[in-house]
Amino acid sequence: MATEFSDDQYDLAYPDGIENHWWILARNRIITSVIKKLAGAVVLDVGCGRGIVVKYLRDEGIDCSGVELARAKPVFSVRNFVRVEVNAWDLSLTERMRYNTILLLDVIEHVPDPAASLNRLSDGFPNLSHLIITVPACQELWSNYDEYYGHYRRYSIESLKNISIALGADCIRWSYFFHMAYPVGWVAAHLAKNRKTKLHAPHGIGKWLHKLISGIMIFDHYILPARLPGMSALACFSLNRNNPIYRPRDMK
Repeated sequence: MATEFSDDQYDLAYPDGIENHWWILARNRIITSVIKKLAGAVVLDVGCGRGIVVKYLRDEGIDCSGVELARAKPVFSVRNFVRVEVNAWDLSLTERMRYNTILLLDVIEHVPDPAASLNRLSDGFPNLSHLIITVPACQELWSNYDEYYGHYRRYSIESLKNISIALGADCIRWSYFFHMAYPVGWVAAHLAKNRKTKLHAPHGIGKWLHKLISGIMIFDHYILPARLPGMSALACFSLNRNNPIYRPRDMK
């Protein structure tokens, strides 16, 4: 699963302080809510970048580690839980047996054959019971941003469900999210024609603004219909190796 960024791409996508960006804040909250519905989840974040999600989840009391294929500089506080320039399949069997949940957060869009890569992950982690995936959504939002960051496609809920079929897994949770950002993405793709590729970390009062926007996006996720198109999509797959431990109240 060759998804590593170049140094320039890392500088643009993961500047210091990016953990305070509304997109990161909201996605972290949404992912955490999914994981906390899994009993006893021990999590590996594959393609973890600098370990921003690893830090957030560990701060939430979740046992989470990360691996990153590229040369990234881990967040200092989780440097002992993040390994860079390491492929998930190269971890020792003893360690691979620890994990029952794998995160692939905005990773598989960089992979030409995601089903094959996910099947290899499934084979390599004997106790894996759940895969949680987020992806950029809605092909009509394709822009220069996707091209710059090496995306092969943007996903629909239906294409995510097709991956579950290829895995022989059940798609037990699915949703578009960041619904309210969809019109902005559409304008950027069809009218502006030039979406910014550099993410800016908020500072000062900007942190409070981003925190407010993240709250709106979390509200957006729980209130608006799961099938309403959004900038991103989420799926949780159960590999049916053990008794189901996920008991969702609904699709959200």
